[in-house]
Amino acid sequence: MRRWLAVALLLALCGCGKSVQVTAKSTLVENDKDLYITAMNALKKNRFTVARLQLQTLLETYEDSEFSAQAKYAYADTFYYESGHSNLVLAESEFRKFITFFPQHELADDAQLKVAMTHIKQLQRPDRDNTEARLAEYELSAMITDPSYANSPLLDEAKDKLRFVQEILAESILGPAEQYYKKGAYPAVVDRCEEILKKYPDFTGTDRVLYLLAETIRKVAPPQSASYYTQIVRDYPLSPLVKDSKKHLVELQATIPEPNPIALNRAQQRQDESKGSFLGLSFLKGGSTSLQETKAASSKDPFSVLAIIEGQQ
Repeated sequence: MRRWLAVALLLALCGCGKSVQVTAKSTLVENDKDLYITAMNALKKNRFTVARLQLQTLLETYEDSEFSAQAKYAYADTFYYESGHSNLVLAESEFRKFITFFPQHELADDAQLKVAMTHIKQLQRPDRDNTEARLAEYELSAMITDPSYANSPLLDEAKDKLRFVQEILAESILGPAEQYYKKGAYPAVVDRCEEILKKYPDFTGTDRVLYLLAETIRKVAPPQSASYYTQIVRDYPLSPLVKDSKKHLVELQATIPEPNPIALNRAQQRQDESKGSFLGLSFLKGGSTSLQETKAASSKDPFSVLAIIEGQQ
């Protein structure tokens, strides 16, 4: 009997010993800075799940942490860089939450640009679904017109990307217009050409729009087409359509205008700037362009505002 009591007492003492050890370990929680650094290192190595878990722990454990804003932004970045449609949808949602929670933060404009980038990363060719292009256009336009971002260093990038996106949208309208022309559905051609001219006045293919419009109108009211041929010759002097436009003006017994010097200079500049950029919309074929790159802060960049400086307390 005494032997059994001794064994029971020994087991109880051992149980108490284990209990104390577990309790001691449970209090050893990493601090917010350590969690943030661990998450950033994981993200740089594309260990997205690990990074998310560390950031979630930081945000849930240290609600008033000085790293809360950066962690919230980095959490969205984990989805952004993992990419794929579902992850980009989540990235957009998380960047929006960041803007909601930290509207005055220095990373708010970066987050807004990243929202647009989630759609830019999913752009389709002009002859396919243009939903992502329209969403990107909306988000970029919102950033450009929002007074909160008036002094953002990212505005020029947003404007450049908007120009690219609008090229796709204009092409997505012009393609069907050309098909309608082949079918003889001339009112539909006119409607779409006028839509492009109204919405996208800086479209690099405006000369093609004007020519299609001129050819369409020439089918039903020849004299009225002269103004469009004239515009091509005058305002798009480097267009390959100038030669045919002049020929049609001669047939219509209309005056052939001289090239506008300002338009000629602008066309020469655009020709130099657009080499390799818009040609064939190469950025949609996997070409290396600036469209899918961004200067917005990145959690993967050791020199960005999100980085922890060595020795920082």
